[in-house]
Amino acid sequence: MYNNFITKSFPYILIFFFIFFEFSPIYFFENQLIRPYMTFTVVYCWICHDFQRFRPLSLMIFGLFYDLLQTEVVGITCLFFILIYHVQRKKSGNLISFDFKETWIKFTIYLLIYIVTSMIVNVLFNDTNFNFKSNFLCFILSIALFPLFFSIIDKLSYKFRGYND
Repeated sequence: MYNNFITKSFPYILIFFFIFFEFSPIYFFENQLIRPYMTFTVVYCWICHDFQRFRPLSLMIFGLFYDLLQTEVVGITCLFFILIYHVQRKKSGNLISFDFKETWIKFTIYLLIYIVTSMIVNVLFNDTNFNFKSNFLCFILSIALFPLFFSIIDKLSYKFRGYND
């Protein structure tokens, strides 16, 4: 019983771990770090590999929690998580393809749209300055780390899919 509970809740625990891992250095180094969008990448990869495991409510909770820690306008991230989930659910192979370059390009497009939308909303509603250099480096770092996270999530998804069957 406990083993089944752990295998079913592992993706959720992993995503919460990445949320904390992404934001914990900020509290020690006062927002001056270049940090990739690891949580966005991990959620995107999990949705690509096993979208049936997640429900819109859980994606909304991840997004709201992420936005609350980021201290920006709340709701942008959960909107993107639910949008990615909806796109993957409508056409099961839309986000992931046989050619990894296509999957990487789709991730780059979604991440770029997310960053630009987040930037515009925060500038309009929070009157915050946008550090273009920092965000550009975060974007490039996220794109560079995507294959690593994608392969890790692929292996984990395959392993836990076997336990669930």
